[in-house]
Amino acid sequence: MKQLHRQSSLSKQHRPHHRSSLSRSLASYLLREHRLLFVLLGFLLASSFFLLYPALAPHPISLSSSAYAATTTSAIRNPRVFSFSTANASPRRLPVGVRKKPLRVVVTGGAGFVGSHLVDKLLARGDSVIVIDNFFTGRKENVAHHLANPRFELIRHDVVEPILLEVDQIYHLACPASPVHYKFNPIKTITNVMGTLNMLGLAKRVGARFLLTSTSEVYGDPLEHPQKESYWGHVNPIGVRSCYDEGKRTAETLAMDYHRSAGVEVRIARIFNTYGPRMCLDDGRVVSNFVAQTLRKQPMTVYGDGKQTRSFQYVSDLVLDLLMG
Repeated sequence: MKQLHRQSSLSKQHRPHHRSSLSRSLASYLLREHRLLFVLLGFLLASSFFLLYPALAPHPISLSSSAYAATTTSAIRNPRVFSFSTANASPRRLPVGVRKKPLRVVVTGGAGFVGSHLVDKLLARGDSVIVIDNFFTGRKENVAHHLANPRFELIRHDVVEPILLEVDQIYHLACPASPVHYKFNPIKTITNVMGTLNMLGLAKRVGARFLLTSTSEVYGDPLEHPQKESYWGHVNPIGVRSCYDEGKRTAETLAMDYHRSAGVEVRIARIFNTYGPRMCLDDGRVVSNFVAQTLRKQPMTVYGDGKQTRSFQYVSDLVLDLLMG
């Protein structure tokens, strides 16, 4: 018993010596070959990076119908963008030095007037873009400057036929928008609702955000000016323009039903009168008519008594509104 007690007391006496030897060996390891200097230098560089290069993700902007209604009493405010999402998530910050992940975006009607400008902006911000167009009103030359871009893809396809893609966002612009074009084949125009149905089905399947470009024509021949979002319109379902008006109204209905029943995140933008580069000269709209008649040195046609009011927007401003929606 005495011997065991002696051994245990000896072991206790050696423990402090063992700890001090570990401390000395660790200190010598750090001091050898300037290791401590490199550790301190690493901490200094990391601290400098976090302090001098703060990169925060841009905050997405979402416009609700109620908030937008308060700002659209003026006729110059367009398009009218309605946002409908499943949850009101607050903007999240990305870690310092981490960039926002590029999106894979499909733009139907992307070779058209508005669509091609939207494609320009999406590619400029770093996204990958797939354009779907049947070239009924769109033109390949509107997007020809992107054909060599590896993040750009052009598919000749009519959206009334289903298509399978994997994307993050869908901008659905495919539809003839001018009276000259949609009156040319009114049955084809109204059946473009099937294209909206197909794109909404795609958004549901892959969980993509969906934006529908609608029109001020959903108000029909309005009895109030300017129109508020609470105004449902004054419409004619059997008129010569109804193929376009009612088609867009039905498309809005489909979008909202997919949002309510399937949780699809949707945006609806009611576009008024847009002008700018790549407009079709003979599309029958007021700005293009004025420009065409001026270039041809013809008298400018003014319909009615000339007291009508219109809301005009340059195409680049419209595109920014669509991206912010």
